[in-house]
Amino acid sequence: MRSQLAGLLLAVTMLWPGASAAADTRLVTADGAITEIVYRLGLGSLLVAVDTTSGYPEATAALPKVGYLRALPFEGVLALQPDMLITSEQAAPQKNLERLRKAGVQVEILPSAWSSEASLRRVQAVGGLLGKEAEARALVADLQARIDTLHRSAGARGYRPKVLFVLAAGNHAVMLAGKNTAAEALLDEVSADIAFADLEGYKPASREAILASQPDAIVVAESVPGQFNVDNWPELQMLDAWTSGHRLMADSMLLLGFGPRLVDAMAAVNKVLPDNQDVVAR
Repeated sequence: MRSQLAGLLLAVTMLWPGASAAADTRLVTADGAITEIVYRLGLGSLLVAVDTTSGYPEATAALPKVGYLRALPFEGVLALQPDMLITSEQAAPQKNLERLRKAGVQVEILPSAWSSEASLRRVQAVGGLLGKEAEARALVADLQARIDTLHRSAGARGYRPKVLFVLAAGNHAVMLAGKNTAAEALLDEVSADIAFADLEGYKPASREAILASQPDAIVVAESVPGQFNVDNWPELQMLDAWTSGHRLMADSMLLLGFGPRLVDAMAAVNKVLPDNQDVVAR
């Protein structure tokens, strides 16, 4: 595993061979996970703005917001006079990214990350772009060690729990996660399966489907922490997994961002998953 990671990091460094970022570099990030990486590398002082998915750490609250990464405004970004924009392949519209390049902004688009390996590659990529390769390697090594520990712990469970994963953007925009989602990818990291394996993507929640799911555990990802009122969804509270305490409510960016806090997301989910004895008892 470690030798494979070393090879991947070398490849990433070759792809993004950044020179050291000057202290006066004006940086904009448009992806919450990328913003978190910048802060973890000690480069938060370079940021002049972030997008609306960037709400962590708390220091982001003091920065101007350039809008949602899928709808980045050309004028709004350019007005900040950035030297560099680092974003992900989810960024749009493409025409605005091209206009920013033509205006002299260094636009760097990194692959999305839906695995621990891809998440660590992205850390190294940001480090390469900003001249913090050594710091990025140290961060990756620390995260890899913690991820390896969690992989071993989850694998020792002996079976793959079935998890009902709910994405809540307020009580009127509640979605159920299916296959080919970041939710499924997170569960796979802790040797668990998505409850709705026959569902593609995210679909509006059905109260009947929730009752029929009979999961081993429940995870609710809130787009704004504290906004989901479970009392409006009594079906969740009727499930054995809920009443037995195998449940988690957490920030969606923490759970689905696949940034430096991925290890924390994995640990939080792994903690609420039952072992074989719990399942047999129910």
